Amino acid sequence: MTNSKTHTPYLTSLLALLLMAASSSSAADSRELFRDTTFAEGFGASWSYGSKFTLSSERKEGAVTAYREIWPWQVHLIPEGSVTKVGIKEHAWDFEEGGHLNVTNARGEFIPELHAKKLVANHVIEVNTPEKLQFAQFNNDGLADTDPQRNTKLVKRITTDRRGKITLAYNSLNEIRNVATGYSAQFALDIWPHLLLVQNFHDLPKLRDYERLDFTLSWQVTKLKQLSDWPAAMPDMNLQFYFLLREIAHPERVLWVGLLQHPSNPKHGFIHTAVDQWDTVMHREPFLVDGKTASVGPQHTYQRELKTLVREALAASAVKQPEKKLSVNADDYYIHLFNIGWEGIGHWDAEAELSNLSLEGKPTATQPGSRLAAPDSP
Repeated sequence: MTNSKTHTPYLTSLLALLLMAASSSSAADSRELFRDTTFAEGFGASWSYGSKFTLSSERKEGAVTAYREIWPWQVHLIPEGSVTKVGIKEHAWDFEEGGHLNVTNARGEFIPELHAKKLVANHVIEVNTPEKLQFAQFNNDGLADTDPQRNTKLVKRITTDRRGKITLAYNSLNEIRNVATGYSAQFALDIWPHLLLVQNFHDLPKLRDYERLDFTLSWQVTKLKQLSDWPAAMPDMNLQFYFLLREIAHPERVLWVGLLQHPSNPKHGFIHTAVDQWDTVMHREPFLVDGKTASVGPQHTYQRELKTLVREALAASAVKQPEKKLSVNADDYYIHLFNIGWEGIGHWDAEAELSNLSLEGKPTATQPGSRLAAPDSP
């Protein structure tokens, strides 16, 4: 008769190895969906000025293959320089700063498109080392090159340690153009102040390919000061993020889901489901500390399973906007882009540091592949 005790150490070691292998396999299965979470590479221009893309030029999906001509301005990659010299290249992170089309400036000059507001067209690089990248935009509108007032009215400043921390500083009082008095379609083409980081997901990850999508973010608002009481009706400034999702079968059907991280108005600490200036569905939950919106100073960390948030958003939209006919199944969607930063109405001096950004996806056991089908025509 065999003594089973003589096999115990061997079996125990074998079991331990199997458990370690299973654990390693599980960890290896998960992957980071964001590119450049350290903000080390630099910043691109594809979202603002890309004209052709590998998957859909109409929706700006995939990698950029051509840029617009915006003479006399030039499209830049930061910090490399003009794309006419750098070539067709992009970075993981771009900016969304809103558009101003067919406007007239204070001097009575007609402007078909206001490029001066875009960081990738108008910026000054202040520091560019392996440990730090910092660049800024100033309002020099109407000033001669020799005017001593040049580069004194700071509008935006971006600073990254290239190891995962980035600071977004924004003075909307100094904006080159800021006339919007409400969040409405009236100002869709002459937009309210925006300073948003944007990442376009090149592989358009489909939610059905993942069991979980775990999102993590830390932030600290270091400054949020109102500089005037204009406009009297509703001045506010918000730090927030959104994911843009599209239906796989009907990519024209859009859903924005996100978080109001820090509003200037503490009364905005509620779940908000509505349509935006483009008549697309948006769903935003608030970040609350002890039932209240966050205050300036402390650092906060937010963790959320994205598929769960999408399900909640779709359920809320089905009740509030049934005419939109969005699929209520989260697995019917793919992620197009992510944006994060400041957006508001009025005159504000705002600053926030972002860090620990991650979107970790755990694939399903039978993932068929994360890429969508063949690209469409430009």
